[in-house]
Amino acid sequence: MAMKRSESEYVMVEMPSNIHDNNMIAMEWVDCLTGKEATERERHIQKVLPLLLKSEKGHRNRECYVPAVVSLGPYHHNRPDLAKAEKYKLTTLEEYRSGTGLTLDALYKKVFKVVHDARKCYDADGSTDAYNDEEFNRMMLHDGCFILFFIECVSCADNRLWLNNEYLGASGFANVVRDLLLLENQIPFVVLDVLMKLRFPDDKGENILNAFFNYLNYGDVIWTDKKVLKYTQQPLHLLELYRSNFISLSAAFAFRSSKASKMSSMVRTQSIEKETRDDYDYVQRSRSFDSVTQLKSRWIFLKCTSDKSRVDMKFKSYRWYGEFKLARRAVSSYTKAIYLNMIAYEMCPHNPNDYRVSTYLRMMKSLITQREDVRELRRNNIMLHSLGSDEEVAKMYDEIDVPAVNLYMFHHIRHEIEKLRPTKYKTWIAELITDYLGSPWKAAGILVGTAILCTSLVQTYIAINPRGR
Repeated sequence: MAMKRSESEYVMVEMPSNIHDNNMIAMEWVDCLTGKEATERERHIQKVLPLLLKSEKGHRNRECYVPAVVSLGPYHHNRPDLAKAEKYKLTTLEEYRSGTGLTLDALYKKVFKVVHDARKCYDADGSTDAYNDEEFNRMMLHDGCFILFFIECVSCADNRLWLNNEYLGASGFANVVRDLLLLENQIPFVVLDVLMKLRFPDDKGENILNAFFNYLNYGDVIWTDKKVLKYTQQPLHLLELYRSNFISLSAAFAFRSSKASKMSSMVRTQSIEKETRDDYDYVQRSRSFDSVTQLKSRWIFLKCTSDKSRVDMKFKSYRWYGEFKLARRAVSSYTKAIYLNMIAYEMCPHNPNDYRVSTYLRMMKSLITQREDVRELRRNNIMLHSLGSDEEVAKMYDEIDVPAVNLYMFHHIRHEIEKLRPTKYKTWIAELITDYLGSPWKAAGILVGTAILCTSLVQTYIAINPRGR
């Protein structure tokens, strides 16, 4: 029998305290996606979302989120299989300490001044409760010195880099590079900042970071005067800092419908209404476009962006052809793990960002579907790789899952490409160039064959119509 509720009984629902800030939070996300600075908020070093690991590709990529040789921070601390690196950290601690000219006790006290700020950077799930301040500070000190010593050795071509081989084995170098940029293997940048200023005065620490990031991007240590610490607020960790310097995409064109929404509904044209619908049509705006070889058949040619360019991916349409400019990037054995962890960072909740890396990788997945696409990228100096074959590069991009993109960035590039309509004669000429004149040997073969054919025709004509008759 149903129970009758009396008038004095009420259903109580506890509402979140920040319910009135929802509009401001939503606008913060819009600002980030359209290329504006996010407001300063308290952020945490989070773990990989379980949802990213549930898909088929996510399950296969699980190992890409877990450190292989060294744990940094509390999430994977004291793992037995990473014990060798803990012994090696004592060596890097002493090497880095000697470079500062301070005693170990003085170094410890410098880091201890920020230990409470560092502890607050971790996700509020009790991950640091097992460590008192002394233990936590020791962890931060050891891990911070390990990171900065490794980065210094790579950037300065220091022979002490070979200590990795001594303690971690011949494969240690590539695995350390990989482990330094895992989402769950980060320490707060506030710790790195303290240690870096003790070792490198003025801007040398920033130059060291810049050279290391260039090594990751281009496969070579390049010293430039680019400012990597251009934040209005301090980066949360090394992965966030590298992500912000990895690629530069423009969102200035974003959200046409925001202008249209200010107009009266009585005067909106049908085209504006269609654009407004497209702004919210995820499938329409995020669908993929042609691959590299397909674009080439439409007279859309790839070109490497200049080093001075502020945007690393852009499309420019001319009267008869298009030019798709891409930044040069290196691909190595640890690239896949770094890409996946930058995506995982962008997918974290309570973390407004512009999804620039996810958008870039979705575009690259569209461009690269087979080995011929990789070969064309290499030929145009847009990609260099140290994997076994071009097929492995194509397979790597296929294995990367990109759950979300910045629709403003992605749709703009795809829309500009699709506006350049192919014509039959351009397609025929492009196919002739691609299929028959794509290499010097093919071109030479065509010329020789044409010469033989012409000679045969002339000889036949002379034989049929000899002179003097």
